Amino acid sequence: MNGNWPAADQYDEAEHQMLAFFLLLVIVAIVLGIVGVVAKGLLYLLVIGIVVFLGALLLGALRMRRRPGRRPPAR
Repeated sequence: MNGNWPAADQYDEAEHQMLAFFLLLVIVAIVLGIVGVVAKGLLYLLVIGIVVFLGALLLGALRMRRRPGRRPPAR
């Protein structure tokens, strides 16, 4: 606990998990794209990597838009 309300701690945990999932999707997309470009005959992996990357961007954009009233933490 960091002295905040318990609900704030749960929000922070959920936010960290979503950020970790977003970063995992981006890393998977980059790896698939690199393998798809380098390996001969596996161009479909590049396409899958691009789709995963676009999905991660869409997920991130939806998460950012869903919190219109969120204020930065107090200093």
